[in-house]
Amino acid sequence: MPNSAIFDWFSDLSPAFAARECWHDGSYHRQVSCQVTYRSDAPFAIACGAALLVEHIRRFRFSPDVIQRLGQVSDAQGRSAFDESFLNHLQRMRLQVNLWAPPEGTLLLPGEPLLIARGPEDQIRLLRSAFRLLFWESTHWATRAALERWGRGDLVEEDTPAAPSLPFHPSGWKSRALFVGGAGIDALHPAETAPEAGDFWQEGTQLVQIRRLFKGSQPLGDVWLSREQEEVASVSKTTVHFRDEHTHRVRTIHFTRFQNLYQPVLSKGHPVLAAPRLGYFRQRTLKQMEAFHKGHLDGYGMGWLAV
Repeated sequence: MPNSAIFDWFSDLSPAFAARECWHDGSYHRQVSCQVTYRSDAPFAIACGAALLVEHIRRFRFSPDVIQRLGQVSDAQGRSAFDESFLNHLQRMRLQVNLWAPPEGTLLLPGEPLLIARGPEDQIRLLRSAFRLLFWESTHWATRAALERWGRGDLVEEDTPAAPSLPFHPSGWKSRALFVGGAGIDALHPAETAPEAGDFWQEGTQLVQIRRLFKGSQPLGDVWLSREQEEVASVSKTTVHFRDEHTHRVRTIHFTRFQNLYQPVLSKGHPVLAAPRLGYFRQRTLKQMEAFHKGHLDGYGMGWLAV
């Protein structure tokens, strides 16, 4: 059974130090955008972890106990690492971050973000560890499990046993992600640790939405949209032109419907996701892999809308 001990979010204080710098240089309220991307040699990634972030936000507060603990952190000279003005700022803080992510179990192509966030700079930086542990690592494990099934061609949606009860702790998050990715119940608790996330964080992203184009149930291509493009992109036309990332040429696709991949997860810091059902996330993973497997993933198009 996974370790159920409460996870110590203060084991990594680098987000708090980054937020402190924003407070002292006056940039803490500046609105910034960022994205988290899973980079690997895999042909796809399985988005995972959005509901974990929602649960984290519901649980976490800058309570007097938390502020007291931060006040006890000292630097190399034995002085308080966080001054009183910054700690007061944290205690008054109300989360204002907006975050969008694909539904868990969504198949993403290389380079497509796991999440897109916008909000005050200090709050975005405070969430960096949560983005890495809950989104990036969950996606890593879900993708690992999905790739094993992809290699076997074992993509039966009905292979969805009852989801186990899992603690809100890294070992539980890992087992949860493996389940979403399609692993068997007996393979949910590996001893292996996740690799370094590397360059998972990018600031100043232009991409705000991906439209996945379909003919019936078959995915045809992913069209990337900037904020300006999303404002003017037609929702009624069934032909689209985009610059393919592989060929760098404009490609035309005729489709019957589209799906916006990125859905609200946080709205001004408030969770907006419905209660999760892990079995449904797993079924989505298997169903999407089946669709892409039939559709020859190597020739799948993706790229920026051509205006």
